[in-house]
Amino acid sequence: MKRFIAIFLMLIVVATATWGQKAVQAAKEKSEAELLIKQAARIKPPQINYAYISFGMLKQMLSPMIERNSVVTEFFGSIKSLRRFFTTGPEGKKKLAAAMQPFMQEEEEVMGMELMTINREDGMMSAIYAGGDNILVVNDSGECLSVVFLVGLSYDGFNVIFGGNFVDVDFGF
Repeated sequence: MKRFIAIFLMLIVVATATWGQKAVQAAKEKSEAELLIKQAARIKPPQINYAYISFGMLKQMLSPMIERNSVVTEFFGSIKSLRRFFTTGPEGKKKLAAAMQPFMQEEEEVMGMELMTINREDGMMSAIYAGGDNILVVNDSGECLSVVFLVGLSYDGFNVIFGGNFVDVDFGF
């Protein structure tokens, strides 16, 4: 009986240590793009507007839409947060463009994210990158630059939620 208790206690210790290591590792496993976005959030010039919206706030903002459409609910539950940058002047655009430089080159793949779509129309460039269940949307009008980063949403989910007539909230897409 003493052996059984000793083995049981060792298993608990090993399981707890393993779970703790996995939790720490999961917290550290942020994509390169997510780390870049967090760095950009630290830029504080007066000509960059920045917003961070948590899952709880998104849920509250979009609850009427979610309640009406079960298809959106399937994808919406995976969203963890949204970060949005919007420049209001040349100094802010210069600094944000420098911070987002890897995604401003229109490369097919950047930091593990694939260029899904790019559109140039009337002096406006819009690009959508997707990868690792994250979405990055870049809009550059020449005068202002906006960047939206969604954590926890696949490209398919993005198309379902924001490509249809489900969302009537302007996130800067």
